[in-house]
Amino acid sequence: MDIPRIEAEYDSKKEWSADPKGYFLIRIFPDKQEIGVRYQNYKHEPQLDVYGKDAESIVQTLVRKDLISTMQHAAYLGHELHKAEVALKLGLEFVQDKPLEF
Repeated sequence: MDIPRIEAEYDSKKEWSADPKGYFLIRIFPDKQEIGVRYQNYKHEPQLDVYGKDAESIVQTLVRKDLISTMQHAAYLGHELHKAEVALKLGLEFVQDKPLEF
């Protein structure tokens, strides 16, 4: 069976688009072993804080609360929240949108 192979690519400068519902600021709190996510509107006003111990429970909460309207944004949040979880577990610094420094 001949299955097509596609090389993955993404240019965030060309392909990224804002989620109309708002955006999220992600931080880790090592002293509490928690990840915190602040949901904000585009007037930069905080709307909701979500805290949790792992990426999956947080992103699923955001989905369940209908705070994400695009698949691209959901994928981005899953990626960033997983980085935050790894940083928390390994005692690394986490900065949203920056690679982890091992």
